[in-house]
Amino acid sequence: MKAVIALGSNLGDRRAHLNGGLMVLRNLGTVLCSPLVMETPDESGRGPAYLNTVAILVTEEQDSRRLLEALLRLELVAGRDRTAGRNAPRTLDLDLITTDGTLGSWTWESPEDLRSLGPELTLELPHPRAFSRPFVLEPWRALSDPGQCGGVIPLK
Repeated sequence: MKAVIALGSNLGDRRAHLNGGLMVLRNLGTVLCSPLVMETPDESGRGPAYLNTVAILVTEEQDSRRLLEALLRLELVAGRDRTAGRNAPRTLDLDLITTDGTLGSWTWESPEDLRSLGPELTLELPHPRAFSRPFVLEPWRALSDPGQCGGVIPLK
């Protein structure tokens, strides 16, 4: 399956967190990252500005729900504190934007190791707010020229 993943960070060394996110995504498959990284204000107004980019992940996983679970696990390993509430500042945010698989909405019971996130997980594909967010769309468009990236976010 091919998936579009949005990456964001607004805590600590944001660039290092994004690079780390790209590196761990490679555990799930082949990663093609955008050459564009955008700095954007925190939408909630509660935290520092974000660095955002987008990557394409080509994975053998065919179930979008299992892919989301894998992304949530990667966020937790990267130090994301989901107990801080919705829109809280984060070290790494990995959003599943869309896939070339089935699109729709799902709710399912959280696996035991993700139970701290709540009793249920939900997924809507395509991501309901992605197409109104320039920090997703612009790096996604920039993927048409991925030669500058090489899998690591370029320093600018």
